[in-house]
Amino acid sequence: MEWFSDIKDKFSKRRIRNQDRSKEFARDFVDLDSARKVGVIVNVTLAVEDELQHIQAYTTALKKRKKEILIIEINLNKKAEPSLVAWGDSHIFVDPTRLNWLDYPAPAVEAQIRQFEMDVLIDFDNTERPTSRYICSMAHARTRTGLHREGFESCYELMVHQDEGDESGMKGMIKMFDYFLNMIDNGKRVKANA
Repeated sequence: MEWFSDIKDKFSKRRIRNQDRSKEFARDFVDLDSARKVGVIVNVTLAVEDELQHIQAYTTALKKRKKEILIIEINLNKKAEPSLVAWGDSHIFVDPTRLNWLDYPAPAVEAQIRQFEMDVLIDFDNTERPTSRYICSMAHARTRTGLHREGFESCYELMVHQDEGDESGMKGMIKMFDYFLNMIDNGKRVKANA
């Protein structure tokens, strides 16, 4: 079945690149400070409780900063129920019944995601499944950020690299996303020595 995974992976990369070429939504670099609407993708399938607690603490901190939070919860277990509804202002649930053979959301879920125009979309899915990368490629988000995955560069404006031997795990990933999203200037602030 490895050949099927290879075909699926190649087709997935090509489809995502073509998806992003549509340019139907303006992309830009938005700093976290000026962002009003923040989307967060969480794959609860393989996440451990400790990782989920770090993500929940981060979304709570963003809400305290007056950010409107959209949670896109991915759960690839059969007969799964939404579990992160209380984390944000809005919630979209993606389970196996709402995915196609490529693990992409069904058209109804795509339409639901596209209803939200986000300033920043943060992908906390560190699994190999392409679901979150496809969501990033088609979502109406000005700045999309996630972990670097070879062949999926068109999904994001900002990608971070996390070493496999990195001990910090999800906590470290959150720190990197937050650090780089807060560094984006876009010429809005007065630069020192300018």
